[in-house]
Order: sequence, then C-alpha cells, then structure tokens
Amino acid sequence: MNKDKISAMMTPPGFYDANMALLKDYHPRIWQIITDTAPEAVGILYPAQNGSLNLTVTNKEGKEVSLHKKSDPESEADDFLANVPTNHTGFVAMLGMGLGYAPLGILEKRPLLQHLAVFELEPGIFLQALKHIDLSTLLSNRKLILGIGNEISVSEVLSPASRTLQLEGSNVFHHLPSFDFNPSGYQALKEQVFAHLNSLNVGGTTTRILGREFFNNRFKHITTIHHHLLLEQLRNEFADVPAILVAGGPSLDKNIHLLKQARDKAVILAVDTVLPALLDNGVFPHFITSIDPNNLTYEKFADVIPEVKNASLICSSWVNPKTPQNFPAQQIFWTFTVKPMEAWLNSLIGGKIFTGGASTVAHLNLIATDILGCDPIIFVGQDLAYPPQTASHAKGTVLQGSAPTDTLQPDNTEGQLVKGIDGTTLRTNRSFLSMKKFFESAIAQSNKKYINATEGGAHIEGTTPLSLQETLDTYCIKETAAGIRIQKQIKSAKEIDPHRLLNEFGNTLKKTKKLQKSIAEADKLCKSVQHELKKSAKNGRHVQSFNMLPSKIQQKIKEIDLLHKKLDNSGIWRVLEEITMDGLQKSERDRQAIATLENDPAKYSEWLKQNLIRLININKVRKETLNLLAENLNRILSFHQQENSFFSKINRGENKDQNRLKLARLYMEEGNYSLARPILEKLQKTMPQCGEIFFSMGCIEALHSEFEESAECFRKAVTIDSELSQDAKNFHKKLGDEFLAFAEYFKTQANRRPSVTYMVKKGLRFAPNHSHLLYELEKIIKKDIKLSQSSLDIGNNQDAAQSINSWYDFLVEQKDVTSNLNLELVSEIYLNHGRLLVKEKSYPEAVADFQKGLEFYPENYDLNRSLIDTLFNTGDFNGAIEALNGAIAIDSEFAGYWEIIGDSLQANGQNEDAILAYERCFTIQPENSNLVKKIGDCYMAAGQLEAAKEAYLQFKTKLQKFEAATDSVQYS
Repeated sequence: MNKDKISAMMTPPGFYDANMALLKDYHPRIWQIITDTAPEAVGILYPAQNGSLNLTVTNKEGKEVSLHKKSDPESEADDFLANVPTNHTGFVAMLGMGLGYAPLGILEKRPLLQHLAVFELEPGIFLQALKHIDLSTLLSNRKLILGIGNEISVSEVLSPASRTLQLEGSNVFHHLPSFDFNPSGYQALKEQVFAHLNSLNVGGTTTRILGREFFNNRFKHITTIHHHLLLEQLRNEFADVPAILVAGGPSLDKNIHLLKQARDKAVILAVDTVLPALLDNGVFPHFITSIDPNNLTYEKFADVIPEVKNASLICSSWVNPKTPQNFPAQQIFWTFTVKPMEAWLNSLIGGKIFTGGASTVAHLNLIATDILGCDPIIFVGQDLAYPPQTASHAKGTVLQGSAPTDTLQPDNTEGQLVKGIDGTTLRTNRSFLSMKKFFESAIAQSNKKYINATEGGAHIEGTTPLSLQETLDTYCIKETAAGIRIQKQIKSAKEIDPHRLLNEFGNTLKKTKKLQKSIAEADKLCKSVQHELKKSAKNGRHVQSFNMLPSKIQQKIKEIDLLHKKLDNSGIWRVLEEITMDGLQKSERDRQAIATLENDPAKYSEWLKQNLIRLININKVRKETLNLLAENLNRILSFHQQENSFFSKINRGENKDQNRLKLARLYMEEGNYSLARPILEKLQKTMPQCGEIFFSMGCIEALHSEFEESAECFRKAVTIDSELSQDAKNFHKKLGDEFLAFAEYFKTQANRRPSVTYMVKKGLRFAPNHSHLLYELEKIIKKDIKLSQSSLDIGNNQDAAQSINSWYDFLVEQKDVTSNLNLELVSEIYLNHGRLLVKEKSYPEAVADFQKGLEFYPENYDLNRSLIDTLFNTGDFNGAIEALNGAIAIDSEFAGYWEIIGDSLQANGQNEDAILAYERCFTIQPENSNLVKKIGDCYMAAGQLEAAKEAYLQFKTKLQKFEAATDSVQYS
C-alpha cells in the first residue's frame, strides 16, 4: 500500500461529527462526558492487512497492544458471534470495544438480541472510534447501552436492561486486547458486571420459577399475620447492644460452644438452619430468621419446635407457610421489602419501614440488626467459602452434607477463588460471592462496627477479623436482658390491625372483575379481526398498510388498542409482576421477533396477525393472574369473616366450646396450627369425649415431632370415634408422601446424601409401611452396609462405627419400621453391629446381636458363622454346640465345624472325643472320605489297632470308588 493511501486512511473522513450527533441524540450522557472532558486520542492507527483500520496502544508496562487482529480486524466479531446463538433473545455485554468492530457485527447479525452493553474504560480509545469508524448503525440502535470512562457505575449503566437481565440469559465477552492494555481496570469491571448480572439474574430466575409460590405464600400469611407483629415495632429497641449473627457454615463447629457466654450480653440472631445445632450446644438464640418459600425449610428445625418457646421468629413476607403456622403465635415478626406487592401489603397493615431484599437468611439477619439498632455486628459461621474440611454446613443441621468438589475453576474465570480471613485462598461459588457482595455493600453504607468472628472462611471487606472469644471478652461484657425486653415488647405491642387491608382487598376484588370484563372484550375483538383477516386472505386481498384495511376492521383495531392501553395502565400489574414474569418474557421475545417484520409493506399482514396473537397471549396470562388473585382474595375475606364471627359469639358467651371448636377447625383447615393448638388444649379438658379434638392435636404434635404424644392422641381419637382411624392413616400417608418428595428433591442436589437419609427416616416415622419410603431406605442401608463392611475388613473401625451404630439405633427405636423391612437386611445390620462389638471385645453384647439377627433371618450364613466362632473363642462350648446344631439344621455345610473341632481335639490328644466329632460330621457329610482316615488316625493313636485297620480299609474302599468314578468320567 502506498504512502498516499495510508495518509488518506489516517485522515478522518467526516465520521466524527455524524457519530457525535447520534451520540447526542441516543446517548446524551456519554455525549456530555466526551464534550466536557475533551479526551485526547490514545494509540496509533495503522492499516491492517485487509486494509481496515487497526489501533495499537501502549500499556503501563510499556508493552504495545494491538486492539484487533492484524490481518482482519472485523473478523473478531465472528469469534464472539460463535458463542451467541442466532435466536438469542437476551443480553450481551462487551468489556472493551477497541474501534467497535465486534459490537457492530453482533448487533447486525443478532437481530433478536434485546440489549448490547459496551464498556470502554479509556475515553481516548472511544474517541478514535468516533473519529475513524462509521458507528451510525451502532449508536442509533436502541438496543445499545454505553459505559465509557474509568468511573463507571455498572448498576446505573445497566439499569435500562434490568428487566431483560431478570428474564433472559446473558453473555459477557472480554475483549482480551483491552484487558492486556488495562488488566486491573477491566478485572475490576468484570467483577462488578458479574456481581450485578448475577444478582439480577438469580433474582429474576428465582422470581420467575417461584413467583407463584411467593404470591400464594404472602396471601396465605394474611390469615395469621394479624395475630403477629412487625419487626419495626422493635425499632432501635437494642440501640448500641452487640448483635451476634449466627450462620451455618462448617466453621461454626469450632466455636459454637462459646456462644453460651453471650446469651444475656448480646442479641443472638440465628439462621433457621443452625437452630438444632445451637440447642444441642445449650445456646438459645433470641431471634431465628427464615425466608425460604419452600415448605421443606420447616424441616430445618421442626424437630426442636417444642424447645423454641422463648425464641422469636423473624420472617420475610414470602416465607413458606409451614414455618409461621407452626411457630408459637405470639413470637413472630414480619419484614417487607420495597417490591410492589410487599410495599402494598405493608402499607395496608400500617408498616412504615421497607427493607432491602434479602436473598438469604444471613442477609435477613443483617437487615434485622439495622432495624433493632444493634452495634457492633458480629458474624459467626459466615464462611462464604469452602474451607479445607469437606462439610457444607455445621454439624447438627438437617442440611449438612459434603462440600462440592467442582467449585474451583482452573483459570478462575468466574471469580471462584476468594481471600480467606487468614489470608489463604479458598474455594467458593457464585452464590457465596453474591452474598459476600451484599454484606460488603451494606457495611460500606453503615457507620457501625462489624466484626468477623468466623474461624475460617472468606474475608468480608469492612469487617475486623477477631476470634469469637476475644470478641466476647471485648464487646459482650454488659448484661442486656434481651430476652426479657423482647417478651415485654411482645406483651405491650399492638397486634396488626387487618381492617384497612380487608377493605382494600374488597375494592381490589371489584377492580379485578372490571379488568376481567375488559380482557374478555379485547379478546373477542381480536378474534373477530383474525377471522376478518382470514376471509380477506382467501379473497386474494393483500393488505400492505393499516389504511388498506376495511373501515370496520380499522375501528375494531382502534378499540383493541384502547382496551389494551387501559389494561396496560392498570396499577394492579405492578403489584402482580412476580406471577406475570413468564408471560412478560414471552411477550418481549415475541415483540422482538415481530419487530423484524415492521416497516415492510409486503409483510404488514403477517405483522398484524402476529401482534394479534401476542395480545391474546398477554391476556391469557392476565386472566390466569387475575383468577389467582381473585381466588386468594375471596379465600382471605371468607376466612376473616368466619374468624370474626366465631370470636364475636365466644365473647358473647354463645355456645363457647362449640364455637371454639369451630374456630379451631377453621385454623386447622388453613393450616394455622400455632393458633389452633392453645384452643384445642383447653377443649381437651372441657370436651374430653370429642374425637376430633384429639385427632387435631395428634396432627399438630406430629408436625412438631412430638411422636409419642401424637400417637397417644390418635389412639384416644380412634377410641372415641373409630371412623377417625382412616383419617389418621390418610394423614400419615400424606406426610410420608411429603417426605418422599423432600428426599427426591435432595437426590437431585449434589453431596446431600445425609439429607436424603434424614427425610426418608423421618417420613417412615409417620408412615412406617410406606412402600416407596421403605424401598428408598433399603437402598440407603445396603449402600451403607457395603461401605461399613469394607471399613471393618481393613480395620477402620472408627469409620464404620458411626454408620453401623446409627442403623442399629434406628432398628431398636423404630420397631414399626423394622417389621416392614427386608428381614435379611435387618439381620445384616445386627451382623455388622455384632462384628463391631467383637472388634471392641464386647463379646456378650456381640453374641446378643448375632442371636437377634438370626431371629429375623435364620438363613444368614455369616451371622451363624459369627455366632459360632464368637462362642467358641470365648470358651462357651455348650453355647457354641447349641448354635452349631441350629446352623446345621438350616445348612449342612456347617457340619464342617465338627471336623474342625475334631482336629482340635486330636491335636490335644483327646482322640476319643475327636472320633465322636468326626463321626458327627461324617453322619451329615458322608461324601467327605477324609473323615474316615482321620477316624483311623485317632484309633491308631489310641492303640486300637483293629478299629484303626477297619477305618483305613473303609477309607481305601471310598478312595478306590472315587478313582473309578473319576476314570469313568474321563473315559466318557
């Protein structure tokens, strides 16, 4: 290429003014930055091999970096496009743009993309692109989002794409030459973008998947919430009182015992997962936090519900119904976020404080301390990483399993390595990183003191690492009487008044009916227009614009537009957004696809048809949503009407017991067990002949893991009313099915075998003859037995003991289940427990186990052998002979023991006794010719030559017959 041509390429061909004009129109904030800062151009332009422009820049180390391929700069777009499906309807981010070849290519070849975000940290490089590249198609595209400069607020830049990031998948591409030019800058940008996308995508995905569950849960709580309190009623009640936030990381095992020291000197807030572990260690938290929407969460602490009478529960509005329904009713506090549905409900019940969203219970712990006014804040068990040990949670938690083995990426491309408190590098994952960012962001906005007393785990920026003992000695030194203060506040606080909420629900129900009517009108018109368009197509009319449509159709389309605008403008959809997200996702995708037909007269008819279909689909989602809303509103209004009616009659003294029973029945039907229980406990005394009362109490006690009490109540109920027997069976079968579903869920999760076992075992507590649960249990036991036997065989008694003892205890405690298990499997458990006792030299106990196992399955060869050997080895010859005779009666192979006994007697010179032993064996195993020779040897040794001669002759004859038979077989 000659010098004149190169010079011409270096001269701006007028792109700058045109690009700046588009920048001003479409990206005014970036235009203002470029105008105000007037950056200098960075780098040296040069022609690539194909004649296109390239740019070389020099990084801080003095290394020259070419921002594009030297042979063909435009081709880098193809490298990125290879990772973006043709039909991708989501979001793409480019970290670094160079002269913009990749963004230009991506937008051109991926028309269904909803947003392309381009970040360039060096304004001088962006200036080069503005001057020398035609960016018109890029800058004028409404899908483009620009972030230029080294002070970028990722959340602010990406705010236009928030909905897309919640609904769709995303790709983040690293322009590697830009990373070479500014490694630290782009690494920091990458982490910010990753954290932002992760939080929105996780939140959006969670809402999309669980939105209906969130929605239903909130309305379910409206039947109990007026008996509870808002957490804001404790606002600043504990100003300047230390708060200890207990999470369930495996490091908690190291210092959980120290928390007892803090009970009266700090406010202890624990995530629901760790409650059983805390109680096992004598630690009684003041607050327990719970947010998970799935009823499975209740099982984290269901077994200890009777022990939490002095603890209070803090819930998010979407928490699973089972948790607040079973927790002692006077001790529940609610929080609400700024999400439209929650803000609406909170305002209707008199709430003034709106919290930030809590994606985990640990986050809710931190949010609660802000409302309570606590300071300092102390983290314990907040690992946010996987330390060297392999557990996923602290001991004693239902969710304990092993840490995943695949969290570490070789090149750490997803940021899955994290700095530990002690400076080491630890494995982590996306979820933990997102949690860590939440903590660090909250801490950065606070002026309180934060201490990380977690022993191990990730370092949380803004916290001071300190051992728990040092923390307690320094900050938890004054008596706070936290428990007394909480109870005092509970007694004096006013319960939530539901009247305003119920009035609004009545009005909303009326609005819902009007919207349903408008939807029906719009759908009718859409279908009418669709019919007319089909007729028009059959008649050969090719419509290319709105004006070519018959006036009648034009009028209907205008009416459709008006109805949909009216529907769109209804504020109710914002409140219901969680359950419309799936529909919104499909609508946005359809809109993108339909947009490709726009402005093409030849495709007008298809564009119109597709838009009508899209509107009908939108209304389908709206109808489903409004039906669900109306169903919940009607149920709640009916519940409150009935509850108020029963209370009024009770207060007037009208059939008190009967109306109390009706009220308890209403609570039971809604699953509000904590409200029903105190009423039923009184009625047990005043109506002792009512089977329904004892049946209901049995149900509640079962759900509270009070198994013996529950069984007794069911027994009384059935004694009073035999027809309740089938109801009890149905109740237990339903619980068994529920725990089977929990077990099946955990089977889909990595490293959760202990949780599967727990769910299967507990399900069988309720339904001991549940065939599917028994099948799952037998599979688990077989696998554990195999592992235990292997450990015992190689001498790892300690490894085997925990599993063996656990199953042995299960058999002893769960006799109802044991009787339904495979008997051979039961005998194997007794065998392994006995073998373990033999290793520990607890011989009498081992013998008892072997004998017990044989009661279940007498044919168990290893059990018989172990029993006989143990009795012989411990000198109990009579017991051994008795066991041997019993074994021989089942399996003649055991007669071989008589030969072994004979050998032992002969070796000790007891020839006559040896002869008797050999003869007993020979009687059962006449084919064993060697026994005859051994008998002859004994006679010989005893000096009985004639008898010895006769025995040898018999042995010779048998030997000859054997040889003859062998020859005959060979000849044949």
